[in-house]
Amino acid sequence: MQSTHIIETAPGTKLEVLTSIPTTRSTNPAILFIHFWGGSTRTFGALAARLSADFPLIRPALRGWGGSTGPDDPDAYKVTDNADDLAALVTHLQGNKALSAAGFFQHGLILLAHSMGAKIAQVLAARGDLDGLLKGLVLIGPAPLGRLELPAEMREQQITAYSSRESAEMALKYVLLGSDVGADELRRLVDDCVGGSEQARMAWPKYGTREDYENLATSGAEGLKIPVTVVVGGLDGIETAERVEERVVRVLKGAGASVTMTVLEGVGHLMPVEAPEGLEDIIRKSVQ
Repeated sequence: MQSTHIIETAPGTKLEVLTSIPTTRSTNPAILFIHFWGGSTRTFGALAARLSADFPLIRPALRGWGGSTGPDDPDAYKVTDNADDLAALVTHLQGNKALSAAGFFQHGLILLAHSMGAKIAQVLAARGDLDGLLKGLVLIGPAPLGRLELPAEMREQQITAYSSRESAEMALKYVLLGSDVGADELRRLVDDCVGGSEQARMAWPKYGTREDYENLATSGAEGLKIPVTVVVGGLDGIETAERVEERVVRVLKGAGASVTMTVLEGVGHLMPVEAPEGLEDIIRKSVQ
C-alpha cells in the first residue's frame, strides 16, 4: 500500500514523501532512498516496484526537488541541511500511527543512496542521527564524504547542466547514463533535472561537492561500525571505481565500517534509473 505525505522538516521546507507497506507483514528493515542531484521521488521507481512486496519503503524528494519545497536562501541546501531534513522525516514517520501499526520500523532502517544522496547518507550515519535504528548503507555511485575540488571548467559545466531541457538531455545522454533508457524515461529525467528550484540546482556544483565531512567518520569514539555495500557502474565517468575505492571505501573502512564493493559492467552513473540486472540481487543480499 503506497501513501503520499507532505512533511514539514524545517521552516520553509516541506518534503514530498512516498511510503509503501508490504501486503504481508515484513521481517525486513525499511529502506530509505536518497536520490542524486537532479532526482525526485521517481528516481528509484523501478527498484521500488521490485522491492515493495518485501520491504517497507520511503522515497522522499530532497528539498527543492520534485514536489518538495525549500528556503529562498541559496546557502540553505548544504549536505547537512538535507541530512537534517531526513533525520526529521524519520522522526515524523516513527510517530505515524498507521506505519507503526504495520511494524514499519520494527526491523530497523537501511539507507539506499545514490551519488549526492550517498554523501548525505554517510553524514547521517557518521553523525549518529539514526543510532539504534540504522542497520547499514547501500551506496550507489557514491560521492565522497570529503571535499571534492573539480576543475573550474568541469564545475562550470555542472552549474549550467540543468539550465535548459536541451542541456539537461545532453548531460543525461552523454555523461550520466550508460545505456538507452527510452524516450519516455529520458523525458521524465529531464523534467526532474530542470524542475528543481534554482537554489537546489546551483547548490551541489557551487558548494555541495566541496563540503568536507570526512572528519565525521573518524572522530567518533565508537567509529562507524555498520555494514556498507558500495556499487559502482563500470561506465561511470563521474564516480569511477578507482575514485570510489580511494575516497569512499578507504575512508569508511578506516572508520570501522565493514565495506564490500561491486562493479557492475556496462552501467553508467544513473544506475538506479538503468536498474541493471544484478543490482536488485545485490540490494536484497545487503539488507536481509
